[in-house]
Amino acid sequence: MKTSRIREPKTVNSQNHAKCEEEQVCQTLRSLHAGMTALSGVDFPFFGKVKVVPHREIVKQLTKRIQDDFKKSGLIQSRMEWNQISETLMRNQDAGSLEHFAFFCPAEDTLYMSEKMITRYPEKVASVCAHELAEKLLCTCALSPTESSLQSAVRLYLEAGKSNTMKRRQRLLNAYIDIVFETVFREGCCESIAFETLHQNCFAAEAVALDRELRAGYPKCIGLLSSLENAIKNWKHAEIEQVGKKSFDQINGNMGILKTAQIIKGVSYYIGYPLAKLILEKHGIEGLLGAIKNHPPLHTQYFANPQTYLTTLEKKVNQS
Repeated sequence: MKTSRIREPKTVNSQNHAKCEEEQVCQTLRSLHAGMTALSGVDFPFFGKVKVVPHREIVKQLTKRIQDDFKKSGLIQSRMEWNQISETLMRNQDAGSLEHFAFFCPAEDTLYMSEKMITRYPEKVASVCAHELAEKLLCTCALSPTESSLQSAVRLYLEAGKSNTMKRRQRLLNAYIDIVFETVFREGCCESIAFETLHQNCFAAEAVALDRELRAGYPKCIGLLSSLENAIKNWKHAEIEQVGKKSFDQINGNMGILKTAQIIKGVSYYIGYPLAKLILEKHGIEGLLGAIKNHPPLHTQYFANPQTYLTTLEKKVNQS
């Protein structure tokens, strides 16, 4: 999509305007879909539906998706608990951390895109489209995660608060932090595939802008993974000290984890991109798919020093 665009007259019906926006987005998506299919060698299907909706509606859709997933798994939350979770999600996302936001819902085979992003930042549309297509590609290759880092944080918040055993809560914490690393890596893989697709399919300017933005954001965000690991250690230490006492504030501790997940989710692209791009350049998309499925990087050191992980990955592949 071109970075310049003609503004619609104010008299145009908003519904027709949204339809026009969707048609423009679909045109860009289909062009990139053809390019990504050729690049990856995977004939993955296009989205069943593409919906351009108001930003706040996207937040509601994402929140509803998380709640529905938990209902299906039998995890029921009280109205007060869900109100706290929803408030945290809405507050952080309304602050502008997801102005460029879109998300693919595999259950509905639907891509939701923020109208605000398309209207205010048309130069971002191509890179966002490429990222979401990469997500669809990974899902097609049977690499859809069981849940995102944000979903796992909500699960931790709900289940840990109900658990009476420290061992159970610590198992949840360990599972949560693994999912955080897997999510960060997966998002980086989507960005690296998006970059190559843009670069090879007449979106050179968008590719350069995407690469520049991701590289600039990386040094500012990489420390968050270490901060999360330290927060988990402190959380566990606090639990050990409070064994047998009722004063330990589980709700505040779990809400802190939820907020941390929100922050990392918002910058996971920056953190995961250098590592994923290195693997893509050395081993192609097959290498990325194999790493996600069989050897996900689960330690901060791999993202802080991508070459360390590449060496470890190559050894594991050679041994298998």
